[in-house]
Amino acid sequence: MGYMGKINKSIYFIALTAIAFFIVNEVSSFWFGLEKEKQAVYQKDQSVLNNLMKAQLENVRILSDLLSTNEFVLKGYEEDNPEIIKEHIGPIWNKVRNEKLTYEIHFFKPPAISFVNFSNFNSLGKNLSNVRTDIQWVTTSFQPSTHLLMCKTYAGLRATSPIFDENGKILGGLSLGKKIEWIPSVLKENSEHEAFLVYNRKATNSLMTKYYDDFIKDKEIIGDYILADHTIEISPDDIKGMDFTKKIQKVQLHGKTYYLNIYPIVDFNQRVMGYVGTLSTLEQFFKKYEIEFLKNFILILATAIIIFYLTRRRTLSVLKKINFLENLTNKIKSKKFKLLHRISLDEKNEHSLAQLQNNIISMGLELEKGYNSLQEENREKDEQLFTQLYYDTLTQLPNRNKLFEDLNNDPKSFLALLDIKNFKQINDVFGFEIGNLVLQQVTQTAQFQLNEKEYSLYRIGSDKFIIKNHKHLSKDSFTKFIQYIMQLIENNTIQTENDISISVEMYAGICFDMSDKLAKAEMALTKAKNQNKEYVIYTQDDEEKNTHTQNLNTINKIKTALENNDILVYFQRIVNPNRKLCKYEALVRLNDNGTILSPYYFIDIAQKTKYYPSITKEVLRQTFEKFRGTECIFSINISASDILNEHTKNFIKEQLHTCSNANHVIFEILESEEIYNLPEIEEFFQEIKKLGARIAIDDFGTGYSNFSYLLKINPDLIKIDGSLIKNIDTDERAQKVVKSIITFAKESNIITVAEFVHSQEVYKVCKDLGIDEFQGYLFAEPTPDIILE
Repeated sequence: MGYMGKINKSIYFIALTAIAFFIVNEVSSFWFGLEKEKQAVYQKDQSVLNNLMKAQLENVRILSDLLSTNEFVLKGYEEDNPEIIKEHIGPIWNKVRNEKLTYEIHFFKPPAISFVNFSNFNSLGKNLSNVRTDIQWVTTSFQPSTHLLMCKTYAGLRATSPIFDENGKILGGLSLGKKIEWIPSVLKENSEHEAFLVYNRKATNSLMTKYYDDFIKDKEIIGDYILADHTIEISPDDIKGMDFTKKIQKVQLHGKTYYLNIYPIVDFNQRVMGYVGTLSTLEQFFKKYEIEFLKNFILILATAIIIFYLTRRRTLSVLKKINFLENLTNKIKSKKFKLLHRISLDEKNEHSLAQLQNNIISMGLELEKGYNSLQEENREKDEQLFTQLYYDTLTQLPNRNKLFEDLNNDPKSFLALLDIKNFKQINDVFGFEIGNLVLQQVTQTAQFQLNEKEYSLYRIGSDKFIIKNHKHLSKDSFTKFIQYIMQLIENNTIQTENDISISVEMYAGICFDMSDKLAKAEMALTKAKNQNKEYVIYTQDDEEKNTHTQNLNTINKIKTALENNDILVYFQRIVNPNRKLCKYEALVRLNDNGTILSPYYFIDIAQKTKYYPSITKEVLRQTFEKFRGTECIFSINISASDILNEHTKNFIKEQLHTCSNANHVIFEILESEEIYNLPEIEEFFQEIKKLGARIAIDDFGTGYSNFSYLLKINPDLIKIDGSLIKNIDTDERAQKVVKSIITFAKESNIITVAEFVHSQEVYKVCKDLGIDEFQGYLFAEPTPDIILE
């Protein structure tokens, strides 16, 4: 066999190998392409579904926000008059219901007591806690929520919002809902895929019987599922043949193959209410693949035939041309498209290889366009993500993320943290739109004076701004510049469209340190607020830092104790003049890894945190449980903040209702200005007295003591402050004060109790003065157990 024969044989082998490779490549491409297409369709439909749900949730959330702050809604709650809400919100309800913007507007009182239900006015006063866990969550967490829920009447999207009065006190909650039966039709409009909705049959257990019949009338029960709306005919056998635990599966409907995508619908309680299914034939993929397959097959086959029939004279030329085409395709694969622009299309040459070259160039140019378009799209997305990550939407200022990045690049810069005084009041009084206008005006005023080469302005929180320098400045120059900016902002009266003039004042915390700049500026800002100063420059203060650290440790101890049931109650005896037991006082303790801490170490910190109501409830629960079934009288300490907390106040009333001897319960409240001047506290005293409990004023004799005030609340007992008792045997002034208290108490038929009785001498003086009862270490220390006599 000659050289040409070997070349021809090689050509035959190459041609056959190329065809075989093409077939294998096309089969594998088809398989992987099909899997990729299924995933892409699934994700696309999921994105469409998520966007639709988010849009609908956002619609009801916006309406919920508007209604929860409506002045007539607040008035209706404050006056406990649902008719006010019916009258003023009724027109809104009719409009949004007619326009199918919502199916439900339902106002509640805590925890989930129906107040006004525009779908059913007869539900007033009904407790829906067993089916409306979302409302319970809103009225206890004080946070809004958007979610899905199957309640007692229907399945739908909901937005729930807490309703507060102007003092931040929780009044109740609002629920707006919209049915979800629209999903399949709207999903089809946006995805062009057939869709259907099925409910988990178990999920409908919360529906009341009278609503269940209405719910099911246009649906079909199929085993464990209920078929709701659908854009394509689906038989019970079709539903039974579907596996709702699989994301993607192939199904046969009406003799046609579909790819079924399953999307679970999860409610507020993280339970699966049902599923949305979309059906796609992937017809475009198969058509595209068929075209590409035929096109590629024709190209490969034509190339093989051309090579097969090449003459000796053309063999080297063809091999050279093939090598060139291979190089060209490799350039395209490597995304090196410049070569394509240096080659002209040979449209006059009808030779197969020339046409193949033209096709490759054309495809390469198309790929280049697609690649460039994709790069541009990715670049735009990168820019959007960058903007979202590093810039504030409202003011267009760099945000906290950008600040931290800039501080890493410029660690020697100075930092000033500016905060608008009483910004919350501006929002509460004038609304968030005016609040946003204030933020934008402050931004414009500051930016107008800032040289971008010398300073940067950031917005890192609701009403907090940062000014950072770029060029080297003295500390004094930087401080004066910050004062200058603050003065400009305060001198610039903000005028709204409604001719409202708002003046803004600022606090500032300045940090010149090299590390932890923002945290230290925050500490300086807090100090400026506490001391009511225009600005404070951070200085190292070990005592302040240690106090801050200790406070954080104490808060962690409180949190851990609540989680591990380590909030304890100890009991101290109170005796009569004959030293016989007459009652116990309940005293809170905290178990810190075996060390029992008194309230001195944690209660002041606890009162400033969200954990304080939980501590009060735990003390109440343990104490009532301890004395349940006994005839012993006991007292419990509560504060004004406990009484003003609606949940704690209701818990106290519940305990009294379940107590067989409410007349054995005494509530000790610390003497303070609030107990004499707040009508809510006076009302609470009246309510618990009606239930049989008694009132004691604790630590009386210091601070706000005033006999005329005392008559307003008419206490049953007065516990004389320990500062007057502990040295009464040697302090004549204390004796005179205590004597006047005793005289007033006896004339008013009020029992007196001496605290801090620690010695026989103190006990004798108190007894001789005529005090009724005594408490102190002379008689007993607090213990976890009680001894009944």
